[in-house]
Amino acid sequence: MNENGENLCKIRKKQKLLLLVVLFFALGLGLNAIKGGSFLEMGTSVTVEGLEARWSEEYALFLPGTIEKININTADQETLEALPGVGEKIAKEIIIYREKNGLFHSTEDIVNVSGIGIKKLSQMKEFIIAQ
Repeated sequence: MNENGENLCKIRKKQKLLLLVVLFFALGLGLNAIKGGSFLEMGTSVTVEGLEARWSEEYALFLPGTIEKININTADQETLEALPGVGEKIAKEIIIYREKNGLFHSTEDIVNVSGIGIKKLSQMKEFIIAQ
C-alpha cells in the first residue's frame, strides 16, 4: 500500500472511532431523556440554603444547628455510628458499657468507654447529650 492509502486508512479508522463515540454519547442522552433525567442548564445558580435543604436529611448531623443532639443513653447502634469518630466497633462498645454500668451521667463520662478518649469526645461533644 502506498503512503496515501495508509493515510486514508488511518483517517477512516479515526472517523469510525469518532462516530462510535458520538453514537454512545447520543445513546446516553436518549436514555437519560427516556428515564426523565434532567441536565444542568447554563445560568442556573445554587445557593447554600438550597443545598442545605436538599441534603439536610443525609448530612444533617454534620450541619451544626440543624438537628437535635443524640442522647447517648438511648441511641441505638446505627444512630451512634453517625457520630463523628464513631464506627461500628465503638458504637457497640458504647452500648456494652451502658448495659454494664448504667446510664451516662454527663457527656464527659463517655471517655470511660474503651476506644474513646478526649480527642474523640471533642469531635462528638457538640452532637451528644446524656439525659
